[in-house]
Amino acid sequence: MEAFDPKVVCFSCDFGWGYVSGHEALAPRMENWIPVTCSSKVDSVFILEAFEKGADGVLILGCPEGRCHFEDGNFRTEKKVYLLQEVLQAYGIEKERLRMVLSNDSGGERIPELVGEMKQALIKLGPIKKG
Repeated sequence: MEAFDPKVVCFSCDFGWGYVSGHEALAPRMENWIPVTCSSKVDSVFILEAFEKGADGVLILGCPEGRCHFEDGNFRTEKKVYLLQEVLQAYGIEKERLRMVLSNDSGGERIPELVGEMKQALIKLGPIKKG
């Protein structure tokens, strides 16, 4: 049997994640990485499309609580993630497949690490059961 290699789509806020090292330095090390102006710019449709197009998990990286450059963008995204987790569960998809981390890493060094951690969690869950 072939080993399960989960596909993770990662959206990260430009202001809190990787702005010092820049996209050019991070992009070669990342698959399915989508930098956004603010985590609030990650529309629910984008998240659901990621799953529809084969993602096993979606990771959103936003600024720390109270430190969003767009006032409350990260707070709105947290609410969106919570609601989408409930929707996913209603369709038999584990809510752990959608995760949000509120922190910052201006050099972007933790992004591959967090994606790797999510991949490990997804390996334990296994592929999404299509039915």
